[in-house]
Amino acid sequence: MKPSLSCAGNALYTVVAFVETGFASRLGLHPSSKNTLDSAALLSLIKALPDAAKGAGGGAAACARVFPALGNKAAFAGCLGNDSLASLYKKDMILAGISDYTLQKDGYSGSFCALIEPGGIRTIAVNPGIATSINPELIDASFYNPDATLYIDGFLSEYPETIMAIVKKAVSAGMRVALDVASFSCVKKEHNLFLDLIRNYCSWTFMNEDEFNHLAEGSVDTALKAFSKEAPGTIIVKRAEIGAVCVSDGLVLESAVRPFRAADKTGAGDAFAAGFLSAALQGAPLARCLRLGNRVAELTLKTQGFAIDSESFRQAVKAVI
Repeated sequence: MKPSLSCAGNALYTVVAFVETGFASRLGLHPSSKNTLDSAALLSLIKALPDAAKGAGGGAAACARVFPALGNKAAFAGCLGNDSLASLYKKDMILAGISDYTLQKDGYSGSFCALIEPGGIRTIAVNPGIATSINPELIDASFYNPDATLYIDGFLSEYPETIMAIVKKAVSAGMRVALDVASFSCVKKEHNLFLDLIRNYCSWTFMNEDEFNHLAEGSVDTALKAFSKEAPGTIIVKRAEIGAVCVSDGLVLESAVRPFRAADKTGAGDAFAAGFLSAALQGAPLARCLRLGNRVAELTLKTQGFAIDSESFRQAVKAVI
C-alpha cells in the first residue's frame, strides 16, 4: 500500500516572482520584510506580476503537492473563499494528484506573495483571508483515513480549538499525527498548546532551530535529548544550510547537506517533511528518512516557483530507500 498523507492547513494561493532590485521598495515594502496587506492590495500586486509562478500553497498544501511526486498519495483540507483564486487553487491541487477536501465560505481566499530580488533578497506580502476559518466539523469524514497519516500545519494554532479538534478527530480515527510547527510567532503565542500537541499526540514533529530553542528553552546541541524524553514521537529540527537533526527513543542522528546556491526557498521545509515522511512511512531507518528529506528539499531549493520534477524526486527515492 502506498504511503498516504491527509494534510490540513491554511490554503494560500501562492505567487513567487523574481523581480529587479528595488521592486519591493517602490511598493513601499522594506526589502526582506514580511508584510500583511489587505486583500485588494495583494490582489492588485498579484495582477501586476503576470510572469510569476502561481499555484496552490500554504505549508500543508506544499507538503501535499510534493508527496504524490514521490510516488505516494495525498489529500488536503483547508478553507477557501468564493472567488476566482479559489477556482485556481482547487484546479491546481487536482492537477497535482491531490484529493481535494477544501471547504468554501463567503470572503476572500488567502494569498501569499514572495518577491525575490537579485542576491536572494526575499520580501513577503500575505493576506490570510478566509484561510484561518476552517471548520473541522465540515471536513468530510473520509479525510480521516486510518490508513493515512495526518500532517497538520502549525499556523492553524491561531485558533487553538480548530487545530486540537482536527488532531483529536485524526487520533480517534486511528491515524498517526505529524506536526509542522511552522512559525516562531505561533510558538511564542501558543507555547503550551504546542507542548501539549508534541507530548501527547504527535508521532513526528518538524520545527526549525528558533522554534525548538523557544519550546525547549535551550539550544539544539544541549537540550534535544532532554526535550525528547517528554515527547514519545520523533523530533526533527531543520537547521537550514547545516542540514537536519532528529531524535527518537533517545537516539540522535544528524544529516548534513551539500553547500549550493538556492534558487527559491519557498516550500523547502514542507518538501523536507514530505521526503522524510515518505521514507518513514515505508519503514526506512531514521538516517535514510533524514537523507531523503534533505535530498527532496535540495531539489526544491534548486527550482523556481512551483516546478516539481517528479522523475528527479522518484530517482531520489530509489537512491535512498
